[in-house]
Amino acid sequence: MTDGVRLYAGTQHGLIVWRALSGGWEETSRAFRDGIIDSIHGCHDRPERVFVGVTHDGLYRTIDAGQTWKRVLEGDIRAVAVDPTSDDVVYAGVEPVGLFRSEDGGESWKELTALKALPDEVKKNWRFPQPPHQGHVRNIFIHVDDPRTIYLCIEHGGIVRSFDRGATWEDVSKGIDYLDIHVIANLPAHFDRYFVASARGFFTSDKPEDGWVRAENGLTRNYFHDFLFLPPPQQGDAPEMLVATADGSPGFWRREQRGARAALFKSGDGAKSWRRVVKGLPDDCDPMFWALMHHPHDKNSLFAGTGLVARGHASGSGGKGQILFSDDRGESWRELAIELPADRVMWAAAD
Repeated sequence: MTDGVRLYAGTQHGLIVWRALSGGWEETSRAFRDGIIDSIHGCHDRPERVFVGVTHDGLYRTIDAGQTWKRVLEGDIRAVAVDPTSDDVVYAGVEPVGLFRSEDGGESWKELTALKALPDEVKKNWRFPQPPHQGHVRNIFIHVDDPRTIYLCIEHGGIVRSFDRGATWEDVSKGIDYLDIHVIANLPAHFDRYFVASARGFFTSDKPEDGWVRAENGLTRNYFHDFLFLPPPQQGDAPEMLVATADGSPGFWRREQRGARAALFKSGDGAKSWRRVVKGLPDDCDPMFWALMHHPHDKNSLFAGTGLVARGHASGSGGKGQILFSDDRGESWRELAIELPADRVMWAAAD
């Protein structure tokens, strides 16, 4: 069931918002038609309030479910996250690497300058391979059980963390040799198990300060982007995981003049082993699965956004996009009757 959902797709050519209506989808608005959308996050208690990062432009906020937008922060926005314990606390990551926080729902912002006070030996890795060769904050993780704990994924550059809301930071990238980091998250209800998706590996650690190890048993792809946890199918079971993968990074796709050869994999044992999801998906999917998103009401349902684009590069034109839907915990998928440019990010909110 997709009723009661408002779906936001951030694409290579702007933002599109749809509303589920009588088993179909009604487009309700479009914005930033010339903009590349690289980040999006909404509020838990106020689902009509959503933040969108437009690269090279700024962070925008809607308070009316996408009908109107207001720029609340200037800059090259690459990541945004609303504190899971307070809709008023919002973090925004930028290029070159920097982090800002708002305590009033985006009305005012303060830069967390301690991030830039990390040692030069750490900051020398904050370098993107394409011009202008500046790294950026790709993903912001705020621990739901302790919002003082923050992890940042830096593309390229590694992983840094803070236990005091950004007053101090430390680098925890040991064990990852290629520091193109995309997404980090913890095993739900745990402080001792984290997972990281990167351009050349999927990693786990119960002590990130001591380093990371690979968790790729059963995976037949080597490029990793979005991933998420599914609640246990039955009480007492472990959470399941779903990860989006590809054959090589976008640089390889371009040089070999091919698509991503993308695939989805699931794990039911905490990433000790993986199996490929095949039902409803092609053997070799040319567009990458850039975005995975929970349904706001149904714990068994998911959305996936694909796009013929290299997401790490915030320039140029993109190809076609798709929105796929699963109502059986990611075991099978079908394409929604929605047309859109290459999808980069997605958000699903209660309507």
